[in-house]
Amino acid sequence: MTSTILGIAAVLAVGLLALPVLAATADVDIRGGEYIPASLTVEENTTVTWTNYDEVAHTVTGTGGLFDSGRIEQNQTFNYTFADTGTYPYGCTLNASTRRTPMQGVVIVVPEGMMVEPGENVTPTPTGNLTPGEEPLNMTLVDLIAGEANLTAFADALNRASVAKTVLTSGGPYTVFAPDDAAFEALGNETLTAIFNDTEMLDALLMHHVVEGNYTVEDLMAAANTTGNMTTLDTLAGNTINVTAVDGNLTVENATIVTADVAAENGIVHVIDMVLVPEDLIPAENVTPTTEANITIVEPMEGASAAAGNVTVSVNVTNFTLVDPTGQPNAPGEGHLHYYLDAVVPTNASAPAIPKTGGYVISTNLTHTWENVTSGAHNFSVQAVNNDHTPLIPLVFETVNVTVEGNITPVENVTPVENVTGNITPEAPAEEQRVIP
Repeated sequence: MTSTILGIAAVLAVGLLALPVLAATADVDIRGGEYIPASLTVEENTTVTWTNYDEVAHTVTGTGGLFDSGRIEQNQTFNYTFADTGTYPYGCTLNASTRRTPMQGVVIVVPEGMMVEPGENVTPTPTGNLTPGEEPLNMTLVDLIAGEANLTAFADALNRASVAKTVLTSGGPYTVFAPDDAAFEALGNETLTAIFNDTEMLDALLMHHVVEGNYTVEDLMAAANTTGNMTTLDTLAGNTINVTAVDGNLTVENATIVTADVAAENGIVHVIDMVLVPEDLIPAENVTPTTEANITIVEPMEGASAAAGNVTVSVNVTNFTLVDPTGQPNAPGEGHLHYYLDAVVPTNASAPAIPKTGGYVISTNLTHTWENVTSGAHNFSVQAVNNDHTPLIPLVFETVNVTVEGNITPVENVTPVENVTGNITPEAPAEEQRVIP
């Protein structure tokens, strides 16, 4: 998948698109904990300079480690020359674990000579003209998609992705062929699980539905009719899609445009009835799928009784590798556990799995001991989550209901041992735990 993302070329066929001029140098400001612009398109061999205007230090660290600035203090700069075409996501590693929305940016590199000079005629050029009387809505493509009732799956995918959301928020103009909810359902649960639990694969799939420029249906029809009823567009995923005009109707690959020309301030959306899946993205149907992750609570048992005080929850985990969450991207088959006490298990696939009430613990251990559990009915749950704390899809968790009896035994006073010499081994740090009132 790395070659899929880092090999992305946002190159459209000559004669189809006019792009703005961009010099061999470009600048990105770091202000208010953001990269400005967050999405930047440049030609090959362009040197990009990042300048930090914040009082706190930041980094510019490429996904996969291609480039890394180290600490950039206030008013310091970092330069990097992009020699090859592709899409290069990056972020700040200093605040990845403290910000709810991590700092992210992306540089899209196109071949030299693709940035068209002003006044140069390129025919046909996508006009982006709306139906007479309409004006573009004052929202980005991401905002527009989030507000469409039949694009909830596509919106969820953008929220879980690493690069695509940044591109569609601050870059453009772009044309997005957005599959509706029924199109995602048609993929099947197994395929959706594989895609949604792999950030790289998800980014590649989403950017396969995006091309540069504002293409209305009228533009697409004109382009197809001038090239033998079919025109080929290069996507931001580095591959192509075919748009065909037959008897006045347009198809995108085998998908039909069901809603056309929905305008945003940085592009246009066409809703289609099929997910466009590149052949090299999804494993062949005859490949045996990976067995899904599973969690089983082995202690306490469902309906068991336990003494008030400390209650230990033990689990078995299969087909799931436990790794510490350190800000790394999601990867299939790995993540960590959330232990819950008297909490409703979170189910929102695009948000961190944090319950609204009760307690929760982030852990990579197969056991966790809840302290000072009072008498009464309690439920204990354990959930498998991704590296970014979002729930695995489909959901993987188990809950047991337990009756706690008796009173909490107070800790007895212990007489300290006198004249102890030698080194004392410090205790290991406790798990991260939070109880929500």
